[in-house]
Amino acid sequence: MHNLYTITFSPTGISQLAADRIAEAFETKPVPIDLCQEVSGEIQIEPDSVCILSAPCYGGRIPETAVERFSHIRGNGAAAIVCVTYGNRAYEDALLELADCAKTAGCRVIAGCAAVGEHNIMHIYGTGRPDASDLDELHQFAVRAARKIDAGLTEEPVLPGNRPYKERHVSTMKILTDENTCKSCGLCAAKCPVRAISDDGRRVDETLCIGCMRCIKICPEKCRKIPEELVSGLIQRVGKACEGRKANEFYL
Repeated sequence: MHNLYTITFSPTGISQLAADRIAEAFETKPVPIDLCQEVSGEIQIEPDSVCILSAPCYGGRIPETAVERFSHIRGNGAAAIVCVTYGNRAYEDALLELADCAKTAGCRVIAGCAAVGEHNIMHIYGTGRPDASDLDELHQFAVRAARKIDAGLTEEPVLPGNRPYKERHVSTMKILTDENTCKSCGLCAAKCPVRAISDDGRRVDETLCIGCMRCIKICPEKCRKIPEELVSGLIQRVGKACEGRKANEFYL
């Protein structure tokens, strides 16, 4: 194996956590590629490398921003493990779409998984996940994937999902900022994957915002939030589908 890469679009850190856990099954320290940062030009991967591609599921799809940034990868035949994280509802076509992104980039998909994480808006679902049990399952999966690669097996697993993918539903996400506690540190603006936040952190361009919740997650003053009525409405609409402990799913 030439190199090990974690190639992630992980606004709230859950997809990165899953990728890092998978990477631990390999003896090589991974080279991180953070697609939450803007990408210009091509990102070349050496042949005989292993890539772990990870991204969240938004409404059964991979975020459009992630799809565009994965397109800058040039895999050159590298083996790929694809991992979608989802908020204890369903991942629908997202894992298949991520695998297609990997193949379009020139990677060979040899394993895939869907890992449950805490829902990034309705935090009452999947609370605290991935937990210790989830991380252990991810590690065991990664060990099997590593053995498959070491054995020179290249068969692509059959992944669930449909082509064409389900229609992408993009909704405007309103982010509220508490003017009294915001210190205009600019962290949210600097870390926003799509530059939708003003430099002082007090205004959001809703035409650019992808609802990734990164600004809420990283705000040191905890002064940003989704309106409570929006969260309540979302729970009423889809909460039933999020009940119970959903399982992680693995494909080799």
